[in-house]
Amino acid sequence: MFGLLAARVAQLQLMSGDRYQRLSVEQTLHKIPISAERGSIFDRNGRDLALSVQRSTVYADPTLVADPVATAAKLAPILHVDQQYLVRQLSSRPSRFAYLAHTVPDEIASTVRGLRLPGIGLVAESERSYPADTLAGAVIGHVGRDGHGLDGVEYLYDSLLEGRPGEIVVEQDPNGLDIPSTQRTRVDARRGTDVVLTLDENLQWEAEYALLDQVRLTNAKGGMAALLDVTNGDVVALASVHGATATQPVRVAEPGEHNAPMTDLFAPGSTTKLITMSWALEHHHITPSTTFTVPYAIQVNRAVKPFYDAEWHPVEDWTMAEILRQSSNVGTIKIAQTMKNRELADGLRAFGIGSRTSLDWPGQPDGLVLPPSQYYATGKYSTAIGYGAAVTGMQMLDVFTTIANGGVTRPPHLLDATVNATGIRTPAQVPAGRRVVSAETATEMTRMMQGVVANGTGVCAALPGYPVAGKTGTAKKLLPSGKYSDTATMASFIGFAPADHPKFAAIVVLDEPATAFQFGGAAAAPAWSEIMQFALTQYRVPPTDPTDSQYNEARAAARASGQSCAVPHGPNLERAIAARQVAEARAAAQADAQRLATKPEAATAASSLAPNPSKRH
Repeated sequence: MFGLLAARVAQLQLMSGDRYQRLSVEQTLHKIPISAERGSIFDRNGRDLALSVQRSTVYADPTLVADPVATAAKLAPILHVDQQYLVRQLSSRPSRFAYLAHTVPDEIASTVRGLRLPGIGLVAESERSYPADTLAGAVIGHVGRDGHGLDGVEYLYDSLLEGRPGEIVVEQDPNGLDIPSTQRTRVDARRGTDVVLTLDENLQWEAEYALLDQVRLTNAKGGMAALLDVTNGDVVALASVHGATATQPVRVAEPGEHNAPMTDLFAPGSTTKLITMSWALEHHHITPSTTFTVPYAIQVNRAVKPFYDAEWHPVEDWTMAEILRQSSNVGTIKIAQTMKNRELADGLRAFGIGSRTSLDWPGQPDGLVLPPSQYYATGKYSTAIGYGAAVTGMQMLDVFTTIANGGVTRPPHLLDATVNATGIRTPAQVPAGRRVVSAETATEMTRMMQGVVANGTGVCAALPGYPVAGKTGTAKKLLPSGKYSDTATMASFIGFAPADHPKFAAIVVLDEPATAFQFGGAAAAPAWSEIMQFALTQYRVPPTDPTDSQYNEARAAARASGQSCAVPHGPNLERAIAARQVAEARAAAQADAQRLATKPEAATAASSLAPNPSKRH
């Protein structure tokens, strides 16, 4: 018997020794993951927008935890984690690794380390930090507990930012302690790639600041703004603001919320008139000197109600410039009548309406364009004045940037460069532009839009020292029912400056401003002016209108019409809000008194007319 046993031992040692030694080692080997430091996000000037800070993460090797319940009871109050969750994690055999708490503060890590609990360890892991707090929050986005981007730039460039994790392999005894002089290997983690954006932190702050206070002043449901460098397509600011609700004050959009200029659709209203007129001019249907007889209303089909201008006026003979300056719906419809249905639709498509912009963004829609086959009686004319399409703010900014760039598109982009773990900087590829209209057409339209700001609907956009070219837009808001609201509007201003040597183009849109601010010239133009003035000053753009000729003319027109063109801040804002509220209460009381005094049969014929589908400004 002894001889047989000795022979079996010899067989195991000689023939199976390597196998059993390998199994023994595998039972003591422990793999500890090393998370990769996530790349940073910078603005164009190298300011930190998002970075990673080293913290400690608590983990467990469940195979080494003798009493999961007792261990969980000790850790729960320290880690501030549910005790039952810890019990489940500590009992998850045969797994040899389970996270208990990510990126804990240093004092908690020190307390856990001092307990010396079998099977419990700590590993370095980075925690995401945003030095600028909520600035550009809807643009930058945020990361989840697993370290992956959930939205915004963090999501868009997650594969670049995340890096490559590593691991440490050690041999440990049954108490979870490293065995000296045993196998130990390490695969280093590779840091993620840094992302440099075209955003300018200072301009972003100014855009949010001006928009925030203008939303407060106008009691709007929200607002958006975007600012772009015409010379290269760099997007230097993207702002989104939410109006006050029953539970929250006016605030800047946070991570996880819409980056409105890139995702939110609206009817552009009168800013579309730039496309209608540019296309008719480009294809020689009209000339800058062509004169149109423009009444207050026009009926394009007997079966439908007329289109109206925003304010009554006698029959006028107006050129293109005067039609644009007055933002005349009727005049624009007469211009549209010179084109075939397909031509007008081609014009919108050529300017990028109905297609995503070149700026890659999660959830960016194509927008909507009414096809010519569905124009029927009024579709062509509704499209011509801004109701046959649904656009994003960036799409409409693209239209004006094309005119500012001499008729050639300037594709917008947000990524400036990437910097890898070894410090090598790689500039982002920028798409080439394409010609949409001739330089001559662009020059004529720029001249006409300067008139809009000098003494038209956009006087509040004027700037001292710089000529401005732009257009107001006011569209009745589309309701969930598919019909347009009788009162709620989307009020906008889009333009560029200096008009003679464009540096920046910008858009500002306010969602449902109060009645006193329902037009783009009153709601959006003042904020646009403040943002543009800051940008031109910040970038030291030389003034090209030293005599302030346009600015003086615009301010005189504003005073004559009783418009206040400043965005109030601080105490001035509080006084302006109080004045607005008093005026609204007075107007509501007068309206109630008028309703009580008016008999139903006394209603005039005018009250039965369809409301104007596009407001002036």
